[in-house]
Amino acid sequence: MMPPGASRLLPLTVSDVRQFVYCPRIPYFRLGLRLLHRFVTSAMREGQAEHARTEALEERRSLRAYGLTDGERHFDVALHSEGLALGGRLDMAIVRAGEVVPVEFKNSREGLGLNHKYQLTAYAMLAEERFERPARRAFVYFIPLKRAQQVEITPAMRGYTRRVLGAIRDAVAQERMPAGTRALNRCRVCEFLPYCNDRW
Repeated sequence: MMPPGASRLLPLTVSDVRQFVYCPRIPYFRLGLRLLHRFVTSAMREGQAEHARTEALEERRSLRAYGLTDGERHFDVALHSEGLALGGRLDMAIVRAGEVVPVEFKNSREGLGLNHKYQLTAYAMLAEERFERPARRAFVYFIPLKRAQQVEITPAMRGYTRRVLGAIRDAVAQERMPAGTRALNRCRVCEFLPYCNDRW
């Protein structure tokens, strides 16, 4: 059953959570200022193609990369929670008798950033509702490395994810641009840099 007031919450996506942790201004630009001019780069297109190839291969692989011997795979899973007013599409869910294990494919050799850990946390919270079993862990599968990294989903991570959702909604409702990331090197490649007058 939907909690009172849930229908009035601004609908958010798992990507909003990931982007907020990377830089709190990005979801605000999309949702508060409605800047939707995002362009698709050749690298992004290649990433999408790699995801598709990985999914096709994954159907024939064992679950050994995840340290599992059993589980049913579900690909490109649409997830939504009325209570959280949150949705997203998960690359793969491994459904077992006593748990659901979210898996995200990442076309990168770089380590796992904090923003991706909270993306996985949001997916775990949604997957629990969809499959009605706990999600105590999740994985990122690094496509170029053919290697999976486990992330434990803790109560503290769940609590922070809920606070992120609240912070995004508060910023939009109050029409208040949040403070930007402290990692200024991220700003140089951000498509929204022209809107951040304090970052030039």
